[in-house]
Amino acid sequence: MLLEAGPDTPPGREPADIRDSYPGAAYFSGRYHWNDLRVAYDSWAPGDNRAPMIRRYEQARILGGGSSINGMFAVRGLKSDYDAWAGAGATGWGFDDVLPYLKKLERDTDFPDAPRHGADGPIPIRRIPRHRWPGFSRALDDALVRRGHARLDDGNGTDADGVFPFALTNWPDQRVSTAMAYLTPQVRARPNLDIVTGARVLNLMMDGRTAIGARIMRDGDERLIMARRTVICAGVFHSPPILMRAGIGPAEHLAEHGIPVLADRPGVGAHLQDHASTALAFHLRRDARIDPAARRHIFAGVRYSSGHPGCPPGDMFLTIVNRAGWHPLGAAMGSILLTVNRAFADGGTVRLASADPMAEPDVTMRFFSDRRDLDRLTAGYRMVAELIADPAVAATWNERFPSTYGEKARDLARKTFKTWWQTLVARNLMDASAMTRRWAMERLIHPPASLEEVLASEVSLEDWTRENAFSGWHAAGTCRMGAPENPRAVVDPQTRVIGVEGLHVADASIMPSVVSGNTNLTTIMIGEKTADLAAAALG
Repeated sequence: MLLEAGPDTPPGREPADIRDSYPGAAYFSGRYHWNDLRVAYDSWAPGDNRAPMIRRYEQARILGGGSSINGMFAVRGLKSDYDAWAGAGATGWGFDDVLPYLKKLERDTDFPDAPRHGADGPIPIRRIPRHRWPGFSRALDDALVRRGHARLDDGNGTDADGVFPFALTNWPDQRVSTAMAYLTPQVRARPNLDIVTGARVLNLMMDGRTAIGARIMRDGDERLIMARRTVICAGVFHSPPILMRAGIGPAEHLAEHGIPVLADRPGVGAHLQDHASTALAFHLRRDARIDPAARRHIFAGVRYSSGHPGCPPGDMFLTIVNRAGWHPLGAAMGSILLTVNRAFADGGTVRLASADPMAEPDVTMRFFSDRRDLDRLTAGYRMVAELIADPAVAATWNERFPSTYGEKARDLARKTFKTWWQTLVARNLMDASAMTRRWAMERLIHPPASLEEVLASEVSLEDWTRENAFSGWHAAGTCRMGAPENPRAVVDPQTRVIGVEGLHVADASIMPSVVSGNTNLTTIMIGEKTADLAAAALG
C-alpha cells in the first residue's frame, strides 16, 4: 500500500501545470504544497540578535512528491559525495555501490552506452544542446570557456569541472515525475498494490519496539493500516515528526511534548542541510532573450572549484536562468544563481511544534553554521560580477541587480490576471528607454541594493549574503544514515530505523550529507536501493 497525503496524478490525466516543461507554475502555485510550512532562516553571525527570517518553503503534497513540481534537473552529485557517505558509516553506499541503482532508474536518451549511464530505466533523461540555447546562455558559455572552464557535454558522465547542458527528467518536452514513470497503468493494475491518496499519517502503530503499521486520517475517518514492513518517505521536514510522535527521537525534546520515549535517537530532526544560494538578476536585451514560446528556461549549469581551504573539487555551482517568471516581465529577465554545491553547514533542525499530527513542525535553517559556506558564497559573488563584465556578456543585458527568492518573488510566481497586467506594464516600461527602465526599476522592482553597494566592502557583501541567501530546495540529513553504534545516526545502512524493528526511512532525510547536485535522482536511487534491502529483509 502506498499512502500519499496529496492528490493522485492518474496516467494521462496529470494536471497541465504538472506536465508543463516550465516548472514555475506548479512549483509556486500552492495547489500541490504543504502551504502552512514555514522555515526560520537563522543566517546571522554569532552574537547578532536579529530574529530569524521566516519564509515559505515549497514542499510537494502530491503523488510523486518533489519530482511532480521540481525543476526537473537530473544532476546526480559527485563520486566523492557517495564515498564520503560510506566513510561516515553508511557502509554499502559508496559510489560503486550506488551506481548500479543510478543506472537502473534512468533511460539516458543522449548517452545510453556511456559507462555511468543506464538505457532501460523508467526515468527518461535528456539535454538541450547548445545550438538551441538563448543568447544569454550562449554568451555566458563562451565567456566561461575563455576564462578557462571546460566545455562538457555530459555533467553526469564525469566529476570534472566545466559548463554543461543540464540533464533533465523531461521527455519529449514535458515533466516525467516518479508517479508518471513508476506508477504506470500496468503497475497500478497489480493485485498486490493499493494507492491511497488524501491520507494523513496520524501516528505509527507499534507493538513494543516493532512497527506494525500506521494510523491514518482520510476523508475525516481514521483507519488502521497493518503492515509487516513500514517505510516512511515523508521528506526531510515531515519524516522526523512522524518518528518523534511514535517516541523515536531526542528524549528531552519528546518529554517536552509528553511523548513516551521508545528509542532515544538525538539525530532525529538534527543536521538539517541545504544548498545556500544567492542570485544576480538581469534585464536582458531583446536579442539575448528566450523565445517566449519556449517552455524550458534553464539549459546550462557550471560546476567549478573554489579552491577554498578544506573544500573538495567541484564545490560550487552556477545556474544560468533565461526566464524569471511565467509573466511578460519574466520573459525579459534572466539571472545567474550561485550555489554552494558542497555544503558543510549542518546546524539546522526540525522539531515538533506540537504533539498534534496536524501541526507543521518548527524548522530552522542555519546556512552558515560552517563559515566555509559563507566565505565561498561571497567570493563566488565577486567572481560572477567579474564574469558579467565580459564584453560579450555585457552586450546581452541592460541592467543587473542583486536578487533573491523572497516572499514578493513567490507572490509574483502565482498566476493571476492582476500579476500578468502589472508585469506587462513593467516590461513595456523597462523596454521603452533607459529613463523609463530606471523609473520602473526603482518603483516596481525595488532591488534591495545595487551591485555596487553590495560589493562596496567585505562587510556589506557578507551582510547582504546573510540576509538574502535562499534555499536550493535541496534539504537533506534530518534522519541521517550511519553505523548503528553512532548515537547521531537514525537509520542503519539497510535504511532501518535504529532501535526498533520493521521500520525504514527512504527519502532525502537519510543522506549523511547533501550531495553536490540536485537531490532528485539521488532520492530516487535511495528508493530503489531501499526496495531491494526491504525485500531482502522480508525474505
